[in-house]
Amino acid sequence: MPAEKKTCGICFDTDFNAEQMFCVASCGHEFCVECVKRHIEVRVFEGDVHIRCPCYYYCKSKLTFESCVHLLTPKLRAIWIQSLEEESVPAIERVYCPNPKCSTLMSKTRLSKQEDGSMRCCFKCWEPFCIDCKAPWHKNLSCEDYKRLCPILTEDVVLNVLANQKNWRQCNNCKHLIERSGGCDRVICRCGFSFCYTCGNHRCVCYPEDPVIALWCCFGFVLYSLACIYLLLSSQH
Repeated sequence: MPAEKKTCGICFDTDFNAEQMFCVASCGHEFCVECVKRHIEVRVFEGDVHIRCPCYYYCKSKLTFESCVHLLTPKLRAIWIQSLEEESVPAIERVYCPNPKCSTLMSKTRLSKQEDGSMRCCFKCWEPFCIDCKAPWHKNLSCEDYKRLCPILTEDVVLNVLANQKNWRQCNNCKHLIERSGGCDRVICRCGFSFCYTCGNHRCVCYPEDPVIALWCCFGFVLYSLACIYLLLSSQH
């Protein structure tokens, strides 16, 4: 007797064998391996740490790193691990190595164990830096003098230059920098705050006097809301 074929919940192809499917352990939803790979890739590159089940319109289950690791490319694996490490360190505790070839994430609490004035050493490259201004170590110079004499090397200046070059935007809610990989101007930060990528405002003011664009935006929002309601009601039957 031939094995029963499976249906993917994303592409809806009905001709998959059991070994070609991926099952979310916490909810039991099944998808083909290729669709799950693409779903994970999109979420990881968007900076998502806790990736939800692809049925995210009505399912709140999460995909764990351990259950998906065999589906990940080395690059995706490294990005996801880095995101998990960053999330494990509170924002106010995060310190990045100022060495541009390193940029290792560290915590202030762990660095505080290196009791040597303001000098600390990176855990990875062992380059010394100043814990007060997060710049390379500047012996016999105060932080203010160093910033004045070597402004191009300070962390804030380097980050601002890079953000301008990459066309990144800063979230007005959590102050994280965001990079849009594609799609429309409306983006959602990992903190949940949504804003226009062009003007940076929660309520877009790019076209304040164009009634046609405003009408199309309202129409699109209504269609999106109706689609969500339809999917939610369909899942309950």
